[in-house]
Parts: sequence; structure tokens; C-alpha cells
Amino acid sequence: MPSLSWAEMRWLRQRWPGKLLIKGILSVEEARQASAEGIDGIVLSNHGGRQLDGSVSPLELVAEVRAAVGDAMTLLLDGGFRRGSDVLKARLLGADAAMLGRATLYGLGAGGEAGVDHALRLLHAELDRDLGLLGCSKLEELDDSLMRESR
Repeated sequence: MPSLSWAEMRWLRQRWPGKLLIKGILSVEEARQASAEGIDGIVLSNHGGRQLDGSVSPLELVAEVRAAVGDAMTLLLDGGFRRGSDVLKARLLGADAAMLGRATLYGLGAGGEAGVDHALRLLHAELDRDLGLLGCSKLEELDDSLMRESR
């Protein structure tokens, strides 16, 4: 079974001077290990849930992982985002950004490059509307007071 070990990540970190992000982290322990290995950022991901549909949702881990690794590590979230409100939830819980591969892929399949542009315009409009509904005009105004514990 193909996989990468932490020893291989250390080898890569020693040889790559640029920013290094790894995708597929699904636990607080893995996030801490990545931080200890000098990884610059992580992508919490169950790879869209297609292969790992019984695994934990990355959205469920964001707040706990952010608390564990602090602000020094970039934290991205990948999890089949389809709406602007999904992106806002990720940000409110502590993610720096959300990856939008599925939405853009659907746009590409439906209409080529114009479909991707349309999908991104829809997501942007949803983000703007949802920010306004929260009383914010930009992402930087979001804070955890806008989120309830019973997520």
C-alpha cells in the first residue's frame, strides 16, 4: 500500500527550502506531528469523502487542530465545499482557507472554463451575502463569537 512516513517527510523538509504543506491530516496528533517536523501548513482532508466516507469530517477537527497547532501553521480545509456558508464555517472554526475543488470541477464539467468562472462567481456571491447576514463586510471581521458550541 503506498504511503509516506514521517521519516520521509523529515527527508523532504530537509531538502525543500520553500513552504511545505501536506494534505490528508485527520487527527490532532497528526497535526502536532506535522508541526514538530517543521511542516509549514496542513490540509485537513478526507479527500472529499469518496474513498474515506466513514472517516471523521475535516470540519469537525478544525477548532481542535487550530487550538493544538496555534497560528504559526497554515490550516487549510478540504471537504467537498459547495456553498459560501461552508467556507464561512471553516473560517469561523479556525481554518485559514477552504479548498474548492469539487465546486469548480462541477463547473468545468458543466460548462468548461465558463462553467468554472460561473461556479466561482456563485460562491463569491454566497460569501458576500452570508458575510452581510452575519454583520460583516469582509472575512477578517469574522470571529468565534459568531459560532455556537453545538456546531
